Amino acid sequence: MHCSQGALTIQLDLEKVQNAIKAQKKVLVSLAPSFAGVFKMKTPGQMATALKQLGFEIVEETARGAEIISLEYEKNIGHGGTDNIITSCCPSSNYLIEHYYEKATQSVIPVVSPMTAHGLDMKSRYGHDHMIVFIGPCLAKKAEAVDHPESIDAVITFKELDRWFSEENIILSELETMSFDTPVSRRGRAYPLGGSLWKRDLKTRINPAYKYIHVDGIEACKSFLNSVENGEIKGYCAELNICSGSCINGPDVPSDAPSLYKRMNLLTEYVEKTPLLPTDKPYVDDRLTSAELHNEFIPKLVNAIAINDHQVSEILVKMGKYTMKDQLNCGACGYSSCYEKAVAITKGYSDIDMCLDTLRKKAESLQAIIFDNSPNAICILDSERRIQEVNPSFNQLFNATKIKLTYWPIAALIDDTLFEEIAASNHHHMSKKIYLSSVDRTFYSNVVKIQNGKIYVGIFTDITEAESNRAELEKVKEETLVTCQQVIEKQMRVAQEIASLLGETTAETKIGLNKLKKLVLTEGGD
Repeated sequence: MHCSQGALTIQLDLEKVQNAIKAQKKVLVSLAPSFAGVFKMKTPGQMATALKQLGFEIVEETARGAEIISLEYEKNIGHGGTDNIITSCCPSSNYLIEHYYEKATQSVIPVVSPMTAHGLDMKSRYGHDHMIVFIGPCLAKKAEAVDHPESIDAVITFKELDRWFSEENIILSELETMSFDTPVSRRGRAYPLGGSLWKRDLKTRINPAYKYIHVDGIEACKSFLNSVENGEIKGYCAELNICSGSCINGPDVPSDAPSLYKRMNLLTEYVEKTPLLPTDKPYVDDRLTSAELHNEFIPKLVNAIAINDHQVSEILVKMGKYTMKDQLNCGACGYSSCYEKAVAITKGYSDIDMCLDTLRKKAESLQAIIFDNSPNAICILDSERRIQEVNPSFNQLFNATKIKLTYWPIAALIDDTLFEEIAASNHHHMSKKIYLSSVDRTFYSNVVKIQNGKIYVGIFTDITEAESNRAELEKVKEETLVTCQQVIEKQMRVAQEIASLLGETTAETKIGLNKLKKLVLTEGGD
């Protein structure tokens, strides 16, 4: 299961794995068998080659872990002891049971999943210093890896792997074929198809006291678990898979992956081509004990948090759900009803903003507030540039508060040259300063083309005052320059006049002094 709206973020281990390979650490792969139906290859062995090219030292299929778990299942189912038996291979179903079905928890086989078993197996065979990376289509495996750090060090989804291949320019269909590092059983490889867990090589069932069924899809799983919880059924051994169609339909696969049934067909062919080993030759050794593979499932009920209808009603009101009519039950949030969503919010398991209808109403409300209260004149036009809607500022601009401007051609009010220009161009936005003589105002106009010209939005910002201030400033500047020039010229004239006067005075003084000098000299001679 995954969030259909993409509202939740998933822990990404890809960079951690890439860094480990760059650091030349020993990195090993546990690869989900469903790869054979997901990726475009000529032979499954091309995947082994590709992973080795990425830098992985050992590449094995998780089918080996599935076979290990199948042997443990045979032991537990053979012993019986409970009214019903539920497998533990799907982490999503395990989490569902632990959080919502206390009684059903007792029916889950107390064994780790194939991924965890394979991780433990690889650590045991190759060394605990090796980094084990699981690669598959399941997002829940990321949470499971966090719960079992002793087994799996990182999880990469098929979608992440596909992106990595693209970054490294690896084209699977062009690679040589290479064998995986260990052989696996048909039963192990068939796990992603569902229904093979209690069959040895898809032939033998065990313990006839139980009816063996495969339940896949979230609603089918919940229906079965409700029956178990309420004591309505007995004698069932059920393999549960939250994903409809089982693991072959896991959520995180490349966007160009084949259709579900094509995937199932490709994987079935891959399973059928798996060589059969003699019955006296085991596919796996007994390196791991039952104690090491044991995993107790403990109820962690979310319903244990006490709430009341008043609290839920308050949350519904905050979500804008005032009446039953407001409860759309669209499922976009991941909950089957608005009431369930409100309960989850009350318990602290969800966020009030993770509601599509609430967000839409909030966005529309904010848009309306901005549109109605903007000081800018705003108009919305159709493809023929006829008015569809205007805001109050636009009405006030053209004194049209008492008439309806809807369907008026915009050209009847303003020069629509800018609208014509953007309609004829490939641009989505154009701006221009315009003067509207009809209202004697200057505007900075922004025109936006939406949906390839089906809608136009015009936003007109009044800059008349700013333009007037700018004109006044220019006038003041010009007058100041003229005044400065006049002052300069006047100062020059004054300087010239002063110089002229000083020249005349100096000449007269010189003449007078010379006369005085001659007089003195004449008297001295006598």
